[in-house]
Amino acid sequence: MIKPDGKSLALVTGASGFIGSHLTENLLSKGCRVRALVRTTSNLKWLNGLELELVYGSFDDQSSLADAVKGVDYIFHIAAAKSGPRQKLFRDNVEGAINLAKAAARSAPGLKRFVFSSSQAAAGPSACLEEPRCESDQCRPISDYGRSKLEAERQLMELAEQIPLTIVRPPTVYGPRDSDVFLYFQWINRGLALLPGFKKRYAHMIFVRDLVEGMIGAAQSDAASGRTYFLSDPRSYSWQEISRAIAQSLYKKPLPLRIPLGLARFAALLAEGGALAAGRDSIFNRQKAREMAERYWTCSPAQAEKDFGFKCRHDLKRGLEITARWYRENGWLK
Repeated sequence: MIKPDGKSLALVTGASGFIGSHLTENLLSKGCRVRALVRTTSNLKWLNGLELELVYGSFDDQSSLADAVKGVDYIFHIAAAKSGPRQKLFRDNVEGAINLAKAAARSAPGLKRFVFSSSQAAAGPSACLEEPRCESDQCRPISDYGRSKLEAERQLMELAEQIPLTIVRPPTVYGPRDSDVFLYFQWINRGLALLPGFKKRYAHMIFVRDLVEGMIGAAQSDAASGRTYFLSDPRSYSWQEISRAIAQSLYKKPLPLRIPLGLARFAALLAEGGALAAGRDSIFNRQKAREMAERYWTCSPAQAEKDFGFKCRHDLKRGLEITARWYRENGWLK
């Protein structure tokens, strides 16, 4: 168990990012010491003022990994590449996770749990609304990002006899500091609610504070060792419901605008071309458009509820209200 007397030590990778910074704050609030593995180029603005230890390094630097894992009780591997060429995604998401796990096996003999943050993308979409994805389903990822996460899961499970491993698969995560779902907030704030295609599409989501509570709960559960879990709001929402809830949180009445899937794919192609010309990765690309075209990105948190009592404390309305307030107070939305 994480001890509130400062004796437990957790390593968080990706601590400077959206999910990682919330996890770091939560662990510190529980009296756990936190060590963060960061790059020399990392933007540490979300960690300013927090009492934690920083280790500078990378996942291809064995020396820095050995320093990072030394003496830790828990490892939360959050860092990941979300976009870019297939080779980059597999290098960062697979090789990075395996290098960290092997370092832990060698240099962290007292490790109680290695929590790997995967993604619903590793499992792929559901076939219908009535059958949300569960952990026993065959995985069918439809993007290189999802395939890289699934391969990382597979290779980590091969090391499960050497490290106590738990894998979590969150769906779309939203909350303060998020810059992905924020793009949808921006459109609605401008008066447009974009809806892909002409059929209803559904998704599960999770508020970031519920997600990090679930990760910590999984890390402390004996039943969760060697297992994989979906962590999500128990209810799925249509895109229309999501857009209405965001609009209410912003006190807006946007115009619903349906985007034909063919047009979305063309826009993704243009975005890729623009990003290539600028020498950067495009968040919105053809693979993201392919994922967006699927009707059912749904999953069930029932196994996590059964094994370690996972519950979401924020429904969509409350979570979005907190998120919108943070965006306004921090000048992200006018």
